[in-house]
Amino acid sequence: MVVMKRNLFPIFLLLAVFFSGLPAAGESSGPEYPEVDTAISSPLPERDYSWMQDIRKEHPRMFLTAEDIPQIRKTAATFENGTYLSMKKRIDGLIGTPVTFPDSLAATGESNRNHEWGYRASEAAMLYLITGDPVYLVFTKYVLRELTAYYQLRIDNNLNISWYVFSQICALCAYDWIYNDLSPAERDELGKSLYRAMYGIAWHGGGVRKARFRENVSDFRSGCYGTAILPWYLGLTFYGDGVDDGACREMVMKGYDLHQKMVAFRASMIGEKGGGVTACAQYTLGYYPYAEYDFIYTFMSATGIDITEKMDYLLGLLTYMDWVMLPGNREYGFGDVHHYNCLLPHRDMNAHLSELANLFGPTHPEIIPVVQRMGKSLTERRPYDGIPFLRLLHKFDPGAMKTKASARNVTAEQSIYFDTMGQLYMRSGTGEDDTYALFVSGGVPTQHKHYDNNNFIVYKHGYRAVDSGTRPEPGLHLTHYYCRTVAHNCITIRMPGEQFPEYWGGPAANEPKDVPIPNDGGQRELLASKIMQYDETPEYVYIASDATGSYHEDKARLVMREFIWFKPDLFLVFDRVESTRAEYPKAWLFHTVAEPEMITDMEWRETSDGGATVCRTLFPEDAVLEKIGGEGKDFWSDGRNWPLPVLTPDDYGYSKRHIIPPPDHPQIGHWRVEVKPGKPSGKDYFMNIFQVGDTSLKRLPETPVFEDESSMGVSFVYGKHRYTVTFDKDKDYGCDIKTERK
Repeated sequence: MVVMKRNLFPIFLLLAVFFSGLPAAGESSGPEYPEVDTAISSPLPERDYSWMQDIRKEHPRMFLTAEDIPQIRKTAATFENGTYLSMKKRIDGLIGTPVTFPDSLAATGESNRNHEWGYRASEAAMLYLITGDPVYLVFTKYVLRELTAYYQLRIDNNLNISWYVFSQICALCAYDWIYNDLSPAERDELGKSLYRAMYGIAWHGGGVRKARFRENVSDFRSGCYGTAILPWYLGLTFYGDGVDDGACREMVMKGYDLHQKMVAFRASMIGEKGGGVTACAQYTLGYYPYAEYDFIYTFMSATGIDITEKMDYLLGLLTYMDWVMLPGNREYGFGDVHHYNCLLPHRDMNAHLSELANLFGPTHPEIIPVVQRMGKSLTERRPYDGIPFLRLLHKFDPGAMKTKASARNVTAEQSIYFDTMGQLYMRSGTGEDDTYALFVSGGVPTQHKHYDNNNFIVYKHGYRAVDSGTRPEPGLHLTHYYCRTVAHNCITIRMPGEQFPEYWGGPAANEPKDVPIPNDGGQRELLASKIMQYDETPEYVYIASDATGSYHEDKARLVMREFIWFKPDLFLVFDRVESTRAEYPKAWLFHTVAEPEMITDMEWRETSDGGATVCRTLFPEDAVLEKIGGEGKDFWSDGRNWPLPVLTPDDYGYSKRHIIPPPDHPQIGHWRVEVKPGKPSGKDYFMNIFQVGDTSLKRLPETPVFEDESSMGVSFVYGKHRYTVTFDKDKDYGCDIKTERK
């Protein structure tokens, strides 16, 4: 567990309050964030730009200075020699060949790799700094000239460069790093044309110019990797060089303000224990953190002011990264992720580990054992990182660091609640044979979140309780099934005629338009749930969570779930569900990868991926269990199936990220068990017990139940203890767990 020391700019927290209610712009990939609730209400202080007097006049000053070059050479020759040699191989293979830009007027820059010449320019310039070989200088100038012409062509036609602005930042770095070796005429010719092109790419606010198709102008509450951040880098590159000093000064100030807002917001999203920008791991642990690294590096290189301790909230990102991992670099599948293989963005996480260790390892040595332990799993790298030269700026190898702390395989805590993320993680350890569980409740961000409050996901030798479906884009499967409550391990209450809110996305080209959202009986609010009680003992973790507000008030009076994990692999789930009308059907859902095998009318077993689940319904005593799934009913909701779409070339459009798994792919889940009361009632109690393990798991412990007017419960022997669990029926939640040694 990483211990975080909070030491933030006061203005960051103030800005978090001030800007939390502003509408987000840019990315159309999901609902926006709600207001961030804090207790700070002081007025904003005047902006302080006194640090601008420290901006160095000389070049280089983007990410590095002349004083850093000896260390860069040392790093390239030692622990990042692989990064250096890969970079050298790429550039050496390009020297002597023409720089070309096929399909230069494509509708969007992501449809080809032309923008990557920005990366190559920075790599060539970096090689020149390291080796001093003029061949790399000549090639850098050549690439920058051709790249600038390409930029200008697309600007003149009001076309974007790329969804991400990283390659354009790298092009600016290349110019900055070779600045001292350019003649005055080259600075005038190359510098002014590059500045003009970059100014046309950068987003300077609404009304300044027309927006562009697939232009990412995401604000500080999103990725911060679009054209809105480019003014910061453009202004710093040309600051005081006489190209456009007034505009550069203004861009630096506005860029600083935007990054202040970003840092304020991201600091607030870290919460008490850790977290990220959104609870959807492929975003938070993908490209999002580069915005912070890039800001830290460029602020320090341009001004000489070290701001790492002012941004040490980033240590909470490491804690979150640690807990969200499953064996094999998998993730739980929360939110809008692709369930093709459920892989985390582990190659990006490899880079994040390296950056966090480099920036914070010297002052926070307690993170190094965590970095080392996680690094054993995250061994795979991208061919080059989001910013391909960052690792060469590092001063030490975290894998070789010696610390007094122990890199234990199991942390002291076996559960953690990330309050801003609305996720409570549980794990018996961090090994291949351990049990992992996620419970969903509370949280702040709605971006990429589903209608899944009180959902649970369990992993042991594969996904035992799975989030079903996947993310085709486009496709009705996403909007009409995947994001809906029915796709999760939740409670449904079906009120006839209920209309549900829309979700982002739309139909594929060969699917009908304007198809009504199905009435799955589920939730209509993305948030509106709350952890009421959370306790951990050496034997169990107890959670009580109220999701009533997630459902339509006309159908639900109470939806309360009590979730108990008996360590290491037994679970008891108790739901109190009260509807406004007895005739509204209720159901308890459990999704599986493979078809469950019914053992009795009240018990079933499922095996897949080398693991097994056995589940028994204890209440209602007259419960009816129904298997739903298989071909033609695997994504069943409101009387019909919502299959994965058959995509056509018209659906691929701008990106291959639309590619979806084959319809029979196991990790998207094809079966569920629904538990329904035998007769209508306004108030129902669901009690289900299940165990997970390898394929040798065949049966559950004996589970005698009891009930009277005020309580109900179950007793069983598990491990070295006899447990008696009693739920108070007169309360919205309340549980007494008696533990006796056998």
